[in-house]
Amino acid sequence: MPYFHPRAFIAASLALAVGMGTTNIRAAVTVNVDTSADVRAVSPLIFGVNYGDNARNAQIGYPLRRWGGNSTTRYNWQVDVHSTAADWYFENIPGATDRSQVPPLGNEADAFIGATRQYGADVILTIPTIGWTPRADSPQNHPYFAGFSVTKYGAQQSTDPWDPDAGDGVRLSNGQPITGNDPTDTSTQVTPSFWQGWINHLKATFGAAGNGGVRYYALDNEVMLWNSTHRDVHPDPTTYDETWAKALAYGKAIKQADPAAQVLGPVTWGYCDLFGSGADNCAEGADRDAHGGLPFVAWYLQQVCANPLSGGARVVDYLDLHYYPQGDNVSMSDDDSATTAARRLRALKELYDPTWDSESWLSDLGDSDANHYSKPNLIPRARAWINQYCPGTKLAITEYRWGNDGTASGAVAQAELFGIFAREGVDMATRWVAPEADTRVERAFTLFLNYNGTGGRVAGSSVRATSGNLDQIGAYAFKDASRTMLLLTNKTATTQTVSVNFASSPGAQWNLYGFDTNQGVHAISNGTLGGNSITFNALPAMSANLLVITGDSGLFSDGFEQ
Repeated sequence: MPYFHPRAFIAASLALAVGMGTTNIRAAVTVNVDTSADVRAVSPLIFGVNYGDNARNAQIGYPLRRWGGNSTTRYNWQVDVHSTAADWYFENIPGATDRSQVPPLGNEADAFIGATRQYGADVILTIPTIGWTPRADSPQNHPYFAGFSVTKYGAQQSTDPWDPDAGDGVRLSNGQPITGNDPTDTSTQVTPSFWQGWINHLKATFGAAGNGGVRYYALDNEVMLWNSTHRDVHPDPTTYDETWAKALAYGKAIKQADPAAQVLGPVTWGYCDLFGSGADNCAEGADRDAHGGLPFVAWYLQQVCANPLSGGARVVDYLDLHYYPQGDNVSMSDDDSATTAARRLRALKELYDPTWDSESWLSDLGDSDANHYSKPNLIPRARAWINQYCPGTKLAITEYRWGNDGTASGAVAQAELFGIFAREGVDMATRWVAPEADTRVERAFTLFLNYNGTGGRVAGSSVRATSGNLDQIGAYAFKDASRTMLLLTNKTATTQTVSVNFASSPGAQWNLYGFDTNQGVHAISNGTLGGNSITFNALPAMSANLLVITGDSGLFSDGFEQ
């Protein structure tokens, strides 16, 4: 749990954190806040995660939890078996050992949903659409069924240390991928009705979507990578038409089984499949040319609105994207060096800045046409496509990651990500994966979900906040009926002076909470606001800080506001 300073320390730190005649103050970064401008409701579902420990998830209070990733593309709910696909030798891995019931008692999916709903969070459940599921007779012990048996297909470059007959699908002799394997070695073909049976089971167990059950269903996972990740059953690149045909069939099946359910699609893998299909060459190719030259996501949205279900419901309610910054050591890395930290934090601009060129291979895509490939501008780009091709569609980012759990810059980036998601109008977001307990990145979630240790969380609306130097200080403001809140991130290796000006009086009493490289979320200082401005002379290096202002005029209150 976060540590909070005793009141004596709060009083002592007041002079350190807020300008009171101190000397040698560095030039201030000016932050301006206008609570009447750019007002946009904050969705509580942006603070979600993938997976994580049940008890810790409940303790932190993540409001949304996703069951997704490569292994969910082939999950057989009837026997509780999943395929590891290319992540681990294309093997069928069993879950529950007693298959006397359908699904088995104690199956992984029911356990996931039950634990999540028990503490009041919502679930995103992946519905496989690839058309294959692990065989019902998959062994419960080694050796498991494997997509590329050494006995059947010959020697391979790598094999499972525990199952030496399970190969990686690459020939030892020439380093070429094995082709022409038999998908039925591991899998059985299924239709959408197979998954309707699962949804009916979930409704019987947990209730319908509108009555406490699973509310959100995702149409598989990263479909444009099937020809690599799941090439043992889907060796051909996925196309525009295949993806939409599956969305239509499976989305309709989900809505028939549970009409109140919300469906997410197409669940992209990253940047290239915003613009083209698996059959295209990253951003553009013959498949896109055959579909009017429209970027894949734009075309997909067009189909959603052009093909409503009977009664007017849509087969897809949320545009579901994945995004991992591609700069060296930025996303899935423990590197927290000064160079990487600065690059990691600058990469946040890929989400919203139309002028920012990615500091990665994305810049090699060029800027020669209206798509501005080298300038990701992800969220405004996606929102513009929604507005043009299927207004009313909500936006989800169900996989992202800005550094590994222990990185200080990753923690600051995570805090700023919440500010960006709120300001730019993301409706749902789940980090890959839930941060480990007591790590730096977990602090960012705590700052937003329980900043004072008594349930205080950021809510209400995002409002305008501008920073005079975004590379030094990030600024994101929020407003509800009783509080004005301001997130200030210090992205530098030194303390910073920040001068905050409010367009109108935000209230009287303020409290400052935050975390930095060394400390978890804690109360830093508090006081009474005299006027519409406040200056912090020593905002800690590499830190995220939440200023909370209420109408209470007392210097100290009996408890911190919620």
